[in-house]
Amino acid sequence: MKNNKQTNISPGDLVTLKGMKKIKEKPIGMVKKVWATEDVEIFWLNENIAKRYAVHDILKFTKLEIVSEVIQQ
Repeated sequence: MKNNKQTNISPGDLVTLKGMKKIKEKPIGMVKKVWATEDVEIFWLNENIAKRYAVHDILKFTKLEIVSEVIQQ
């Protein structure tokens, strides 16, 4: 059974780590690919901050929150 939150994340969305709403400098990335194993491949836009938090290019969707959704036409 798939979680409904997974279907909300799609390629092109801007995401950050979950629970970082009050932090000004947080890693922001763009979703490149959603894998069938519920993993998400991310291109980090601010690599220096992403390295500070030791985030990887592939994460579980449960560790992410959407900053901005892509509008597909």
